[in-house]
Amino acid sequence: MCARIASIGLRGMEGYLVHVEVKAMIGVDSIVIVGLPDASVKESKERVAAALHSLGYSLASQKIIIHLSPAELKKNGPMFDLAMAISILVSLKELKTTIPQNTGFIGSLSLDGRIQPVEGMLPAVLAAKKLGLKKLYMPFDERLPVLEFKDLEIVYITSLEEVILHLNGQGTIQLFPKAKVIENLSNYTDFQQIVGHSYAKFALEVAAAGEHHVFMIGPPGCGKSLLAESFPSIMPPLSKEAQLEMISLHQLSGGSWEHTDLPPFRNPHHSASGVSIIG
Repeated sequence: MCARIASIGLRGMEGYLVHVEVKAMIGVDSIVIVGLPDASVKESKERVAAALHSLGYSLASQKIIIHLSPAELKKNGPMFDLAMAISILVSLKELKTTIPQNTGFIGSLSLDGRIQPVEGMLPAVLAAKKLGLKKLYMPFDERLPVLEFKDLEIVYITSLEEVILHLNGQGTIQLFPKAKVIENLSNYTDFQQIVGHSYAKFALEVAAAGEHHVFMIGPPGCGKSLLAESFPSIMPPLSKEAQLEMISLHQLSGGSWEHTDLPPFRNPHHSASGVSIIG
């Protein structure tokens, strides 16, 4: 039997639909992954095999071929582990239910079957929503906000065994994380505390109201940096979509972030070149 399970791949901030196809055949024990996998994806076969063995599933005398479609796009990261494991179980007829095509799975597997968060999950979730998935199984990452969408059901899971029992209708999901309180701690200079600069302040007020770009030119010490630093204090709070996009950028860059609705402020060094800032 050939199984086909949906997952999400990433190219920077852009996500795309990946179908994890599995064909199990009688043969020498082996797992082969095709579809332009990188080294971390190739290692998934060892994690998946160990996790399934920990739950008592045998892959003896089975040659398993895993195809990550579309084949022309390079796949990276351990995000496909959970989808691979579920697809293998479907191919071996170990699952009693049919998984809808609009249900996706993302997450990395540990050797004992626990499901762990990976970098890039938030962009993957946003891509899943955009691509039309209706349900997404994923691990909970304490660094991320609790995700709730109108058209996409997020199911937070902790282990492969929990997913299997839930899909077979034999168990319920026990993890219901609480939403974090949005932090509103600002270190910005208050716009109203700046004395003078009436024309520059008026220009910034117009820019904040109309969401325009601002280009400030002047000699050192005339107040450009002070005005720029105070600019976020008069801007409206970020929308939910903008907050998630900001957190996604921070997560992909490997930096830390706070769950806040305040617009971010970045202050590159004055000697930084255009190439060093934007690449």
